[in-house]
Amino acid sequence: MRAAAADAPELLFRVSADQSLQADVARGDGVPNFRDKIALVPTGKRGNAIEWADDGVLSWNAPGNLYTQRGTLGFFWRSRYPVGEAPFVIFRVGYADHTSWDMAWLRIDWNGHGFDAFVTDANLARTRVSFKLDKAPAASDWTHIAFAWDETRGVRLYVDGKEAARADCGAPCANGGSLDYAAALDQFGLAGRVMSPHQVQSRYNFLRGSDFDEIRIYDRMLDASGAAALARLQEPTTAPAIAADAQHAAFLHRYGWNNGHAPPALTAPVTRIRKVEFTDARDLKQWMWKATDGIAETTWPGVYNRSRLPGRNDYFQLPDWNTYVEGGKALDLTLPDEPFNRIELRGAAYGQATYAAPNAQPQPLFARQQGVVRSVDQFEERRGGTLRFANSAQETPIQEIWAYNVQPGEVPNGSAQLSYTVRSDIQSDYDNLAPLRAVIAGRYPPGERQTVIALPTKAPARKRPSDKAAASAQQPIVHILVPSSLGDPPPDQALMRSWSYGWENMHDGLDGIAITLPALNLPATHNGSIPLNIRIKDPIWPARDMIDVSVAVAPGQARTLWLDLRDRILSNDSLMLSIAAAAPGFDANALDGTQLQLVFKPRAEAITEHVADRFNQVKDNWGFLVEEHTTSKRQLLYKRLDADITDLLRVDPDNALGREYWNDISYANQGELPVDLPAVPKGVPAWAFWQLQDLSATRRYIRWWIEQRQVAYGDFGGGISDDSDLVQQWPGVALMGVDPDMPNASMLALSDANYRNGMFTNGLSTIETDELHSYEEGINLNSALLYLNWGDPRTVERLMQTVKAFDTIIQVNPQGHLLFASNWFGGRKVHREPNWQWQKPYSFPIVHPAILLGGYNADSNSRRIVTGLADGYLAHAYTNVKGNWALPNETNWQTGKTRGGELFEGSGGADTLHTFWAAYRFTGDARYLKPIDYRVANSGPNGLSLLNENFLDVMGKRSDWSAKLIDAANKDDESAPDFPHHVAWEQTGNLDYLASIYRSETREKLQNFYMNTEGHWWSDRVESPTVNLQRARLGGVALKRNQTYPGHTVSWRFADPEAATQVAIAIPAPRQDRFTVIAYNTSSKPQRASMTGWNVAPGQWRITQGADRDGDGKLDSNAKTQEVAFEKSASIDIDFPAGRTTVLQLERIAESSPVELRPDLGIGHGDVRVTADAIEVTVHSLDHANAPAGFVVLEDAREKELARAAFPALAAPRDLRPITTQVRLPLANAANLKATQLRVITDNNVAEITDLNNKLPLPTSTTAPTTKNSP
Repeated sequence: MRAAAADAPELLFRVSADQSLQADVARGDGVPNFRDKIALVPTGKRGNAIEWADDGVLSWNAPGNLYTQRGTLGFFWRSRYPVGEAPFVIFRVGYADHTSWDMAWLRIDWNGHGFDAFVTDANLARTRVSFKLDKAPAASDWTHIAFAWDETRGVRLYVDGKEAARADCGAPCANGGSLDYAAALDQFGLAGRVMSPHQVQSRYNFLRGSDFDEIRIYDRMLDASGAAALARLQEPTTAPAIAADAQHAAFLHRYGWNNGHAPPALTAPVTRIRKVEFTDARDLKQWMWKATDGIAETTWPGVYNRSRLPGRNDYFQLPDWNTYVEGGKALDLTLPDEPFNRIELRGAAYGQATYAAPNAQPQPLFARQQGVVRSVDQFEERRGGTLRFANSAQETPIQEIWAYNVQPGEVPNGSAQLSYTVRSDIQSDYDNLAPLRAVIAGRYPPGERQTVIALPTKAPARKRPSDKAAASAQQPIVHILVPSSLGDPPPDQALMRSWSYGWENMHDGLDGIAITLPALNLPATHNGSIPLNIRIKDPIWPARDMIDVSVAVAPGQARTLWLDLRDRILSNDSLMLSIAAAAPGFDANALDGTQLQLVFKPRAEAITEHVADRFNQVKDNWGFLVEEHTTSKRQLLYKRLDADITDLLRVDPDNALGREYWNDISYANQGELPVDLPAVPKGVPAWAFWQLQDLSATRRYIRWWIEQRQVAYGDFGGGISDDSDLVQQWPGVALMGVDPDMPNASMLALSDANYRNGMFTNGLSTIETDELHSYEEGINLNSALLYLNWGDPRTVERLMQTVKAFDTIIQVNPQGHLLFASNWFGGRKVHREPNWQWQKPYSFPIVHPAILLGGYNADSNSRRIVTGLADGYLAHAYTNVKGNWALPNETNWQTGKTRGGELFEGSGGADTLHTFWAAYRFTGDARYLKPIDYRVANSGPNGLSLLNENFLDVMGKRSDWSAKLIDAANKDDESAPDFPHHVAWEQTGNLDYLASIYRSETREKLQNFYMNTEGHWWSDRVESPTVNLQRARLGGVALKRNQTYPGHTVSWRFADPEAATQVAIAIPAPRQDRFTVIAYNTSSKPQRASMTGWNVAPGQWRITQGADRDGDGKLDSNAKTQEVAFEKSASIDIDFPAGRTTVLQLERIAESSPVELRPDLGIGHGDVRVTADAIEVTVHSLDHANAPAGFVVLEDAREKELARAAFPALAAPRDLRPITTQVRLPLANAANLKATQLRVITDNNVAEITDLNNKLPLPTSTTAPTTKNSP
């Protein structure tokens, strides 16, 4: 085994905190990148200590200060207050880029009984150790923690100077490889939830700070003696030598050259390698560019948090965002209509690649074995078609996959050429190379930093001093730097005059680069050849490769490579190439004399590929960044996005999609973009036209997501969790009459996926997560389903189970107030330690099921929770510094203490208002309106626009508040929000106010349609807003994400499915006992609709219908009147004449019993099992009152009775447990069941909560049972 260099560890980074947070020693940046709520306290292990507040962050940039191949991180740590069984993060190191959301490369945690620590390999698996302490440290105790890693040895965890746990390299190193840790890093430090290039944050259930002293990072793995020295506040003087053979084996493994593997040798004097860019990349239906973006740290597939990969699934289970449940099984790549004959692949994925030529069946192309991280497969030439890589192990990633066409060729002349020669004896010290030198120093450890410069003849240059000792310790990789111009020479040189050279402001585009390699005077390493890897870095983002290709050359043979790149209109940035070799003697001198020719082509020919690639880079990056709304260039993902969009618009300033993206990225601060809008047809009221345009745009958006993203499993690629947020948009659209069965079927399929994927346990989320995301694991989806499946037993009982589970997280505190007792919980575990006993504004959306059940059947448990939470919050009201009544932002369950300022000063404050509104509507007690008035005092009446119901009239505030809202609507600066326009219309009757809302929304939806669909954003970040449409068409808002108390008066279902976008509807100022419908039918024929009541009082109603010929929103003469029974979930058929405005006035004239206090029996999803001789039916009691006995009747299509069976009276489910009975209807001939239905009939036809759950079409198949109802 070859010996290492020196065995003395090098200190790369140290923060003593004795004077400041700036590093005492730093090989990279020493000043913190981000800092918030961090203090220096004089109680350190020695001198000052760092006090990290629970919600604070402190980060330093990692490049130069820490390297992934090997190192040791050590620090003194103090918990500050007692630890318990709840785990929390102590320290993080983040990737420079990644596909996972938190991008964690290294993490050290308190694991509930000791410490966990891990590092992550390039293929997402984690080398992890866990240690259990005999006794938890006292809050005041300092503990020294040191964590060391080496890709050739594994990891070591030292606690107080003693080895506590280790994980050795094992099989990878035994088989001639390594743990493949090499990666680019971003930041490190203190952040509870995420430390990444797009977010640095301590939030949600990651709010637990602690204290630190003497943070140190070394360049190699320390042993126990070195860790012991650190624990004694001494400097380690020795460390285990780095075995050169093992280090070189890891280097070979990284490039795929271990175990004798080598790429094909270059046999022709000149070889053309054309990069063939994939035109599409899909995981199921999701666009997935991460494996083709040129950035090794990003991967296909999306990263799963409930992962199958070693070490990834732990006590911090984030939702599986931005993935399909069945994703990661196959990557489908579309190739352009040009030849290719090679696929190179980097990553641990193993399996079978198949190729399908256009209009042909797939055929095997190559297989990839387990354990390979870099492979080259060459085959007979193919053209176009599709490539599929089928993963043998789901999730195992592809870091990068490239298609090439490799053939003998010639270097083209091009429209221009620039020629350079590599000079190994010259310093690469041009000023315009400084950014690239910094990249090399920050990304590569010292042994991988050999750098040479390529210059034209006559260029000013300075000789490089010889350093033979340093050269002997180098790995065989050399970086070539090419200055973009000679106008930034180093100082202390002769003045260059009357000559220039470079591509600054070059008009033509770079076609490719020819590299003429000199004959290598090195021994062959692989069957007579020397493998090489050549990478050309993107000038505007050197962490991204424009090409990464492997070849082999024979010793003593010069070869020319014509690297036919994707065309680029070069910026003024300098260029970097990296060449690695398998031969240990390969160094800067081996490349001396290498010729580089930059070949250009006419700009008009080059612009297409440049624009296409830059746009895809923007699209991919922004689709990820929209999750966190990052706008700081100190966050490198945003800095990359800014570089890409700038380069796109530099070359193509009028690129329409590029401008749309920049408008979104810059938060539309630079004025409106042009959008082609249709003209209002003659004779059609503007409000009606624009409402239907607005609605049609949303219809197109929802159809796209269902048709283009939802897969057979039922999910949309948002880990189901984000998908459940997405479909909160579905009910409102369906209730407006737009394709109502499609959104419902979509939601039911997603719900099936949710339960199939095991995301519920005991009524709550299976994973333990924070107060908001626990709702978004499916409780929101179950709630949304009730809007479209009113009375469906499975839906109701799932909500009942969740409400019952609320008693584990919502409890009476020692002061006698009902509060959320935890903000970190799931169905298996509820964390109740002090840090996780805070009630927060985002705790309240999860109350959604209780709000709905409290309305559905006046369930006493649900109403107790709603009113109790409202009472508990009101109990903590106080007088603020201005002398005004106020509510706190957060309240601790145990102590009753508050923090975070006032309610509306933090995120989610307005979401609490739905609970107060529900409490008021359930009780009529005006004290629950106090927070509503408090909101108005802070934000004006428009601050209540998130309330779904017509609150102005319910509260009797229309006369008091409408004038302010009208004034806001009449502002000339177009800054008025939409709700004032709606109220201005209600007050004045001027429909132009509505037209203004809908035209503006139409414009925005058309402008952003691409981003919201083909942009493939995270599924919880896309939206086609419908609040204003719902408020008018439904007489209130049914549902918007986190707006949980339904306020819609009616819903619609049209006989003609297209009529929903042909009949405009507006319902001004509706009340429960009377409302008006104004409608305009733009079609050429009458349209019939079924109008269903929701927020209406039950009883006998009078309907007066007629025409409005003068557009004043009022009935003209010759109106017709009828009287009907009408109530929640009951329907009335209405006809809308063609081409005119119709007005309906509805008013209750006689009362009937409250719907929610009635009995209710139902059948629904999963309740029917058909056998050869019988139908077995489960009947559910879903009521407030006990349900009477009755019958299940089988009817044919004409409602003729075919069979019946009785069932007994059923108690109401007062304890929130399902109450059911089984009914069996014998059958003489199952073949007679076509087009039949089941109906539930009560004795004496007792009025029920709803009749919608009393009928059910019989399943068409009699060969297999339907799925049994499962909670």
